[in-house]
Amino acid sequence: MTKTLNGNKHSRAGSRVPTPLLPNAIRWEKARAQLFFAWGCKDQAHEASGLAFHYEKRAMEECLDPGPT
Repeated sequence: MTKTLNGNKHSRAGSRVPTPLLPNAIRWEKARAQLFFAWGCKDQAHEASGLAFHYEKRAMEECLDPGPT
């Protein structure tokens, strides 16, 4: 399993995480959102929730993609 990020710092949000690491990224961002919310950092909590949403959406899209035939 690779731990190298895809793209660069100018890539769109949610696109840098390799596919095999999406489940870990989703859990991580959800945990970050909960911590930031508990600490009262609403902006960071919203950003982490948004990234988790992007990762979940990407994971669903890649699971539904039949790939090359």
